[in-house]
Amino acid sequence: MQAFALREDRFLDVLRRLIALTPKLQNNPSAGLVPEERLAAQVVLDVLAPHIASGFIHAESLASKGNESRPSLVLTVKGTGEGAVGFVGAHFDVVPADEQAEGWEHSPFKLHEGPDGLLYGRGVTDCLGHVAVATDLLAQLAESGVRPRRTLKVVLIANEESSDLPGLGLGYVAEQGRLKDLAGQPVFWLDSANFGPTLGTAGISLWALKATGVGGHSGMPQNCVNALELSMAASLELARWFHARYPPSDDEKRWGFLATSSLKATVVEATNTKETKIPADVTVRGDIRLTPFHDLADVRRATEDFVKALDARLERDDVPPGFPRTRTADGRRGTVSLRFDGGGTEGIACRLDSPGLQALKDAMKTVRGVDAEPFSLTGSLPLVRDLQRQGCDVQITGFGEMKYYHAPNEQAHLQDFRQGFAILRELLERL
Repeated sequence: MQAFALREDRFLDVLRRLIALTPKLQNNPSAGLVPEERLAAQVVLDVLAPHIASGFIHAESLASKGNESRPSLVLTVKGTGEGAVGFVGAHFDVVPADEQAEGWEHSPFKLHEGPDGLLYGRGVTDCLGHVAVATDLLAQLAESGVRPRRTLKVVLIANEESSDLPGLGLGYVAEQGRLKDLAGQPVFWLDSANFGPTLGTAGISLWALKATGVGGHSGMPQNCVNALELSMAASLELARWFHARYPPSDDEKRWGFLATSSLKATVVEATNTKETKIPADVTVRGDIRLTPFHDLADVRRATEDFVKALDARLERDDVPPGFPRTRTADGRRGTVSLRFDGGGTEGIACRLDSPGLQALKDAMKTVRGVDAEPFSLTGSLPLVRDLQRQGCDVQITGFGEMKYYHAPNEQAHLQDFRQGFAILRELLERL
């Protein structure tokens, strides 16, 4: 296995085909973008078809009835000894890209190969480059007839870039029992960047704050409560409370979190489209990113209680400083309320004393010639905490540049994926 190196022709061909599919892999259902991950899964299956037919690789496509266009793949190579190792988390779906509005320098939906091995396009790092690396690794194992000591399970997932949905994604893979043989085993999550290792991630919970005012003519503000202004003031008051309640902690420093827990608004929705009309109903949406040293359910309850208390203050006319008009001249008042969408996702703090982390650090040092530089971030990953509860030694890594995750001009260098392939090879040899 030591002779294995990234087969760049195959890697680039797979990546090129995957990125060409990204118009149909964009995941934002609220904007009408529902991905068809089966298209990307078929690219992988086509490359591995001879080795699936020979029985060297066992392949399963998993999605519930009615979700057949959105499968995850579980690809298994039986080992020569006991135990298993998982390479999990690389995913088929991508965040949307708008070439004109976001100012992309090249088309996001076609792999652009620039100087010095620059690879450019939506999904290069997050996460189609990782899919292509894993595909090449599986193909090389099969072509050489070399089996790892531990059974290797590669799980490529659907619907990573949106909220959990029943019947698809990693949650469905787990429901079908396909992660059971990873319980208590080393699992390497391949959806990060900058190599790391990434020692921790944050939980996420999506919220919607609704402000109900009194609409009317903008030239008669005494008769109105401006729901847009009220929603802005309430969301700022909520953010101030949250950051005072959940400040940076010593544990965050120990795990090297690049940011602390946060609550922020990201989307504003209003039905009003006329400048001279004061809106009566506005919804502000956003998220909480919570480091794993807080309990997500407790934080959600506290956040809901804060908004209820804020609305009670408006009822008593105990309005926080800086708030806009909250009552009309005839006494009608605005209201605020908050709800959480879905159950949220927990974060993880990986074990700092684990054999898996040491193996990952050693592999990185061997391949890259420099010590690993661990860090944690407040991005969120599905089910990693559940895998850890099963006893899995979950560690997180990834290849490419973090600053281009979910950003315009997504890019990475071929050298990152050469080294990433070699790191995965080293892990199979060390474990």
